[in-house]
Amino acid sequence: MKKVILWSIITAIIIGLVVWVVSKIIPFSYAEWSFFIGLGLSVILFFFSSSGGLSSKGATFEASQAGWKIQKDDELKVNVGGVFYGAVLYTIVSLVIMIVIYF
Repeated sequence: MKKVILWSIITAIIIGLVVWVVSKIIPFSYAEWSFFIGLGLSVILFFFSSSGGLSSKGATFEASQAGWKIQKDDELKVNVGGVFYGAVLYTIVSLVIMIVIYF
């Protein structure tokens, strides 16, 4: 548990630094875009760390049509770790900062 928390904090810091450096190279407002970048990264990490979701059901459906067999559906399984939790932590912190700055 302590490793996951440590990796989450380290990942959130790394994401923040990478987004900040990119905001200096490509001129965009860090405060305006950091939440949306974190949200997108969290969704992408969740999608790629799961199995048995929507894309798997689509592939199973196409395979069952091609072979005229009925295949059983797999349940959604998610194997997230410290990197995903770090992206979520970054997203939450950037949302709070965005709310404080604009309201």
